[in-house]
Amino acid sequence: MIRYDRGFSLVEMAIVLVIIGVLIGGLVTPFSTQLEAGKRKAVESQLRDINEALVGFAASTGRLPCPATTASNGLSAPNAATLVCTGFDGYVPVRTLGLNGSVDANDLLLDPWLNPVRYRLSSSNGGAYASNITLGMVPDIRTCADSACVTVLADTVVAVVYSTGDDGTATTSADQLENLDGDTTFVKRGFSEATGAEFDDHLVWISPNTLTYQLVRAGQLN
Repeated sequence: MIRYDRGFSLVEMAIVLVIIGVLIGGLVTPFSTQLEAGKRKAVESQLRDINEALVGFAASTGRLPCPATTASNGLSAPNAATLVCTGFDGYVPVRTLGLNGSVDANDLLLDPWLNPVRYRLSSSNGGAYASNITLGMVPDIRTCADSACVTVLADTVVAVVYSTGDDGTATTSADQLENLDGDTTFVKRGFSEATGAEFDDHLVWISPNTLTYQLVRAGQLN
């Protein structure tokens, strides 16, 4: 009697592997998309918490903390002699604010993509936002819908807290580079993966009206 091998042939095995690959690929793409969406949602919550902590700090002290540096161990970094910030564009002073979250080797607070969360404080009025906030002070930061700033979203911003998103500082997009150039103009717009116009930064800011209201409530301004 002739006996037939009932095992898979190489062709059949190849077909099975292709089918498995297609199925896995179909699962991986939605999962990665969901994971990225979850990170975007998480960073928005993180930035709001930082913003609230900054306003709370101002309400209790009458000033805002200086940005942290890579050498300040997560602490506000004012000049020891003048008490003026050593720099107004840096990182969230996570230790000064007493925030929870993952940090890197320099004690810089990390976003969901493990990039340091950045913080820009207005340097106007002689840097007084970090020493003694008073009525009538006008901040010098503005936020725009693009790097050309054709549409201004807010033209007197006290401070900006922002995440550079998944691509960190590795970008050629003009709008994202605007957020990294150290000046007082920042861009906030919708997410984009268009070549040359990528944008995945996340920003929140403190308006002077919000800050003044909270300082008056706390008895820091009369």
